[in-house]
Amino acid sequence: MEGKSYFTLREWVIIILLAVVSGLINSYLPIKSITEHLGVPGPAAGMALFGGLIFVLWVSLARQVTKKKYSGIITSVFIASFCLLIHPWYGVVEPAWFSVYAIAALLCLGVIIELTESRSSWLAILGGGLGNLSGLVITWLAIGFHTGVWIPLGFAPFLILGAIVSGSVGVLLAHGISQLVKWR
Repeated sequence: MEGKSYFTLREWVIIILLAVVSGLINSYLPIKSITEHLGVPGPAAGMALFGGLIFVLWVSLARQVTKKKYSGIITSVFIASFCLLIHPWYGVVEPAWFSVYAIAALLCLGVIIELTESRSSWLAILGGGLGNLSGLVITWLAIGFHTGVWIPLGFAPFLILGAIVSGSVGVLLAHGISQLVKWR
């Protein structure tokens, strides 16, 4: 006896396509060079300032396009998986399991977006910011504990605010794109 999939083939294609785009942007856009050029120290300064465009936009867009629960969460896990297929999370290879933090960071981001997306527009926008911030904090802690590289305290408030704004902008862009494009 075969059960019917929760997502249609079309919805799976959308989720996977959006996750691939996000993974490729994360892997091949020179975000680290951009933040270094701007004089913003890391680690993960790019995630703080551009995570809304790199991750949140695509997770939120998947949720809005499919209009189904869990699509944001699944998209975020696929994004982490595609990123890890290309290279280790932030280049850290010791311990060997360090990349689990990528899954944890993006899963947390996806869960927060998923929980806030179907609520009011303002809560969805805030959810994008908090989702991006949660992924950033998990990444900062993982890098700090395992490599000893910590964000300079003087830049932390700026990057925290940047993460919230960037994530919020990602949700706003997703809402705008979904309004412009007829998906069905």
